[in-house]
Amino acid sequence: MNLDVGFAAAGHIKADAGWLHPSNNTDTNELLFCVRGELYIGAGFKRYTVGAGTAVILPGGVRRYGYRECTEETEFFWVHFRGEIGTLPQRSKPDEERMIALFSDLLLYARMPDYPYDACTCTLKLILYEIARAGASDSESPNARIYAICKWIRENGTKPLKVSDVAAHFNYNEDYITRIFKKHYSAGIKAYIDEVRLKRIRELLLSTDMKIKDIAAVCGFDDSKSFQKFFKYHEGMTAAAYRELYFGSKRSASKVSRKATEK
Repeated sequence: MNLDVGFAAAGHIKADAGWLHPSNNTDTNELLFCVRGELYIGAGFKRYTVGAGTAVILPGGVRRYGYRECTEETEFFWVHFRGEIGTLPQRSKPDEERMIALFSDLLLYARMPDYPYDACTCTLKLILYEIARAGASDSESPNARIYAICKWIRENGTKPLKVSDVAAHFNYNEDYITRIFKKHYSAGIKAYIDEVRLKRIRELLLSTDMKIKDIAAVCGFDDSKSFQKFFKYHEGMTAAAYRELYFGSKRSASKVSRKATEK
């Protein structure tokens, strides 16, 4: 791949919740790689939700702006560069460890006046090669997209997720993402979201002494009533009954064991 690009500027930002990407309109392209949290950025009429491990390339010559404040602590690298984007994927999931290492090198070279300018451009090209490789891998393996979707749902399973949230995060049409997910996973996205959420609830019920209302809050429910309704629908009993069933059976087993020992 022949990349005719030139480095312009780069940075590393760690932002608190409530941070909003500033509006700008430059002739340079912008590459963003999110390490932690989520970025909400628009470019012209398009809007992107950029989650951890995701890279996006935004073209120059259009207004770039934050369309929503970050809801949690967010960390990302950015680089502005000149040249044609060509066939580079606009969105990809490159190797996170390599991307962080390359960006760290890029920022080091950019800060050192005794390093030639070309060192930054060469490192930028390596970053873009990583993105190109990730894009090629994604296009060759449809399962990679499903894996990324499942991974993101698992990482955000304690939030009140909806199918529309998942579709927006991956910049897919809601009907399309539902169709491809069901084709490869043999279940709908909502069912998978519920499965992830239930797994976390069960873990908290059986491995902690947290109050039911606290578990509900941790798992993204607005109130105990909606939590109980969700849990009973899927498990056929209340959360308290589920916990008692587990610990009651353990107590019974313990009593039987002690009686057998006494005999």
